Amino acid sequence: MNEHCEGLSATAGETLASKTFPLSEEEKAEWARRFRKSGLSIRKFCAQHDLPRMSLWRWVNRGKQIKDPVACSAPVQFEEIKLPPRATESHWGAEMTLPNGTVLRLSRELPMALFEQLLRIC
Repeated sequence: MNEHCEGLSATAGETLASKTFPLSEEEKAEWARRFRKSGLSIRKFCAQHDLPRMSLWRWVNRGKQIKDPVACSAPVQFEEIKLPPRATESHWGAEMTLPNGTVLRLSRELPMALFEQLLRIC
């Protein structure tokens, strides 16, 4: 194996493919870092270092996935939005807009039993 593999899992004369898996997370991250730094295609890099292509692909992409949640882990900041006061007071107890655009407005004085029947129909 060439000098680029020095210090990683495979020892001199041993190919990574012959090493018993699994590698540690640090070793996987190191292989991914070396691949990115190499400028080679994944196919050429794996051929040079006798690495399984799909394994290296997962190790490289795992690094991307690990970074995303960290970037998104900042606390969410909420801001209050002041709405303008309503121009007119509504006398409706409920208002439903149906998928066809029909608006059904129910009076506040509507008996609860009738309201429940209407909900079952809709």
